[in-house]
Amino acid sequence: MNNRTAARELIILALPQLPKDEVKLQETEFEKIILALSRSLGDYAKSNIVSVSADLQKIEKFLLNAEIEHPDNEQHTSQLNSVLIPDTKVLRKQVSDIQAAATQLYSILELPELVTHTKQEQSINYALELLRNYIQNKDKINETIEQAAQSRDKDKKWKLSRMVRLDRDILRIAACELLYFKDTPTEVICDEAVKIADKYGGDESKKFVNGVLRDIVELTRKASSNSVS
Repeated sequence: MNNRTAARELIILALPQLPKDEVKLQETEFEKIILALSRSLGDYAKSNIVSVSADLQKIEKFLLNAEIEHPDNEQHTSQLNSVLIPDTKVLRKQVSDIQAAATQLYSILELPELVTHTKQEQSINYALELLRNYIQNKDKINETIEQAAQSRDKDKKWKLSRMVRLDRDILRIAACELLYFKDTPTEVICDEAVKIADKYGGDESKKFVNGVLRDIVELTRKASSNSVS
């Protein structure tokens, strides 16, 4: 994990816990950002644990019903025998959800490494620069994301307010870099945003962020070429 990677991940994950007031946000010290990160990841972990527990209960109920209703257990009143399950579609979906939650929880355990990297001066400076630029240009950034998301195919259109919070925050920070950090290659910004989406949001989040970012890049390139001409 390099300094800028750590800075991006830090700001994206801490954003939901940071002050919404622009003046207070401008005055936020780096230590408070780290605290916000810890709280955000803690809330995220709790949410995943609740989700996993619910899925485990569903699986347990599914298996019990399958055993009770199976013809092989018609004569068993005191103890049910295990049976073959002909339709595994429901079970497979729930297991997939649990695997995704487990992956996300594992990512959260990397918090000490993330904090260690972002304690380095280069990471701190880049994280604070990202935050300042996002605050100063929030309206323009949101407008760009909304425009890109609304320019997609009909079944893929999304309003900013309806996006999953994680996806929205990833897009905000990536769009901030695309628009205002010209020293960083577009491919690097997009690639790292997609990796963070995959790490914390899974495959659907990864696909969504990747698609909208491609549209943002296309929009900014058109705008740039039009201004030149």
